[in-house]
Amino acid sequence: SAVRAYVNRWNVAPGQKVVLFGNKDSIHDVAADLLAAGVHIAALVDSRSDATCQLDVPFYAGAQISGTEGRKALEAVSIARASGIEKVAADCLGMSGGWNPTLHLTCHMNGRPEWNAAIAAFVPKVGMIPGLIAAGACNGVFSTAACLGEGVGAAQAACEALGLKAKTPKMPSAEDRPYNIAPLWAVAGKGRAWLDFQNDVTVKDVKQAAVENFRSVEHMKRYTTQGMATDQGKNSNVQALAVLADATGRGIPETGTTTYRPPFTPVAVAAMAAGAADKGFAPERFTTSHRLTVAAKAPMIEAGLWYRPSYFPVQGETTWRQSCDREVGYVREAVGICDVSTLGKIDIKGKDAGAFLDLLYTNMFSTLKVGRVRYGLMLREDGHVMDDGTTARLGEEHFVMTTTTVAAGEVMKHMEFVSQGLRPDMDVCFASVTEQWAQFAVAGPKARELLNGLLDSPIDGESWPFMACGDVKVLGVAGRLFRISFSGEHAYEVAVPARYGESLFGELRKRAEKMGGGAYGMEALNVLRIEKGFITHGEIHGRVTAFDIGMQGMMSKKKDFIGKGAAARPGLVEEDREMLVGLKPVGVVKQLLAGAHLYNEGVEPIRTNNQGYLTSVCFSPTLGTYLGLGFLKSGRARYGEIVQMVDHVRGVSTTCEVCHPVFLDPEGERSRD
Repeated sequence: SAVRAYVNRWNVAPGQKVVLFGNKDSIHDVAADLLAAGVHIAALVDSRSDATCQLDVPFYAGAQISGTEGRKALEAVSIARASGIEKVAADCLGMSGGWNPTLHLTCHMNGRPEWNAAIAAFVPKVGMIPGLIAAGACNGVFSTAACLGEGVGAAQAACEALGLKAKTPKMPSAEDRPYNIAPLWAVAGKGRAWLDFQNDVTVKDVKQAAVENFRSVEHMKRYTTQGMATDQGKNSNVQALAVLADATGRGIPETGTTTYRPPFTPVAVAAMAAGAADKGFAPERFTTSHRLTVAAKAPMIEAGLWYRPSYFPVQGETTWRQSCDREVGYVREAVGICDVSTLGKIDIKGKDAGAFLDLLYTNMFSTLKVGRVRYGLMLREDGHVMDDGTTARLGEEHFVMTTTTVAAGEVMKHMEFVSQGLRPDMDVCFASVTEQWAQFAVAGPKARELLNGLLDSPIDGESWPFMACGDVKVLGVAGRLFRISFSGEHAYEVAVPARYGESLFGELRKRAEKMGGGAYGMEALNVLRIEKGFITHGEIHGRVTAFDIGMQGMMSKKKDFIGKGAAARPGLVEEDREMLVGLKPVGVVKQLLAGAHLYNEGVEPIRTNNQGYLTSVCFSPTLGTYLGLGFLKSGRARYGEIVQMVDHVRGVSTTCEVCHPVFLDPEGERSRD
């Protein structure tokens, strides 16, 4: 069929001297097509001794191709016949051992095919799949007229099953020649007799499998890798089964077939990549506040596929820094509003939900009181930090976990693995509810005042202390309130069903502006968290441990958790490891750059002298200086030291003081006020 396609579909000669070898009538049809196209046929080899040929070509009946010659290309073939071996010059060899019906769909539905000796192939067993009728070539019928007839019959049966009446169409005239084939499973010879051309499986391999008692077709398949290549045995399975049947003294029906697995035709890589350019490369995810944010002319940036505002400009501002500094001031002096809906939100329920969280996090969650929130650190199995976030306990068997925006999918997969692979005995279930809730941070000294204008039942410091959570009603809408802070200020996160998100954002922003505040974007969010020494995936980038970021105290000694043993390896707790530190410029140059490297003062800034690197930097309008977070060798023992920040790419060198990573309110009084 490949040779025929070149000639009839693409008008291409497959060779200048073509040899055809087969065991059925259709090879004669291929020869006729080649002759009609003007292609020279060097030999037509038919393994059937009683075969005849009506074409003017060199014809060999009862013969077989026993060998080939040619190193980089085919040059000749050897034809074995009763009188001896004859060599014929050739540059193309077309082979066929018969047709196999595409019965895979019936087998995918747990049906077992039956052997049809007349066509030397497996066919679907009648009625093996209720409601499914195989018709045409997939049913082992290979003439065009017979295929059309079975198609009409199947259609009539389907109509009857539906209670419909259909007229029998007039059948067109079509080829209706019998399918004549004489099985030929392998050719005897001195060389290798290939069966699976992709996995290089030979007849000898299959026979050896039988000798070593791998007599089941499934065992033979795994012993030889027969049929495991990308063609999934389409070109070789039946031949291999027949060889195994001969080697074991069984018939082909008794030998059976291997399990058919979908898909029959692989999905093309091109289909998977279709449209994967520009914005089609990844899905765009928008928050409920997106329309209002864009209307405010806020530049949007991508964060974990989500589009979030960089800053909210106002008239008169000419640089992003002006907008960012103003928004930081909102939070530090009045009240700021930020859409944090992009954080991963995973709803966890079940009798063992607390124990499940204990296994996931380094610290304890089963002891968390209902109505309280706790910060948690999650490790990978190799002991390195995977993610951090807060988890709230809304009921005895009900928790809501938040993850970072970027790692939400990774954490969900990790939880599925732990639940299904490590602790399937735990009574716990969980689901991502990220898109179901719109959540907004309300941060600043006036945060409670603003919220009390929206909540049906006002709150105070005693009823809603730091790290409290619970159900509330926001202007009559059922929601949730969490007293947590990513800015270091007195702050809350209020969540409502996503359909109310846009409305709530607009109301929060309007009320904040009346109180001297407003919305703030990602730039201000970054400044606020650096001032407080809070980490993001800029710091927990996959190569750091809890020890590196100074959170080894969160690693519980009372329980086991994922990554506990690996995190305790000597190499991961050495005092000379790169540890999280804060950095302030103290020289003439005040600029800090993320990605720049750190060196001891007075030492040549080359790779072998590298002491660490910066992960996050900002200008702090609160403290009036640049601030940086980074990792420095033996960092926690070097507070007060002077180091040199060097960025060779951008040509910047800055003298820095090493300090504690928490620059503002180290006691946390503002958030607890």
